Amino acid sequence: MLLWDLDFPRTPENRMGFLFWRSHRLARILFSLKVHLGQMTPQEAVDLLVNRVGHERANAEAEVRRSFNGTYSPLYQAAYMLGGLQIRALHQELVQSGRMTNRAFHDAIMQGGRMPIEMVRARLTNAPLTRDSRAQWRFITP
Repeated sequence: MLLWDLDFPRTPENRMGFLFWRSHRLARILFSLKVHLGQMTPQEAVDLLVNRVGHERANAEAEVRRSFNGTYSPLYQAAYMLGGLQIRALHQELVQSGRMTNRAFHDAIMQGGRMPIEMVRARLTNAPLTRDSRAQWRFITP
């Protein structure tokens, strides 16, 4: 998302590639949840990737098979996107406002290791935390 925002894909082919992978990610969220809810079959998930995203059938079959091999929870794909949206909002808050550079922002996130995004935000903004702190940050911007 950041590379798109920074106009990294300069050619029409590059922009199409970026949009393909965004469409792919969203389709994986959709079919992962729907298959686990019994609202879609794995074959329908393959058809979604072929007809709506543009995958070749063999690649679509491999994607669907990989999604249900037991190593991913039903919420994995949605959580992946949600985390990306949270980091994007945090980037807007800290980098686009001029409080941090891109490099400092990304270095700080990597140095912090695995933790909930709200704790990343608290760490990067020096927000005070208490033992009984509760999640307060609403990351979706209007």
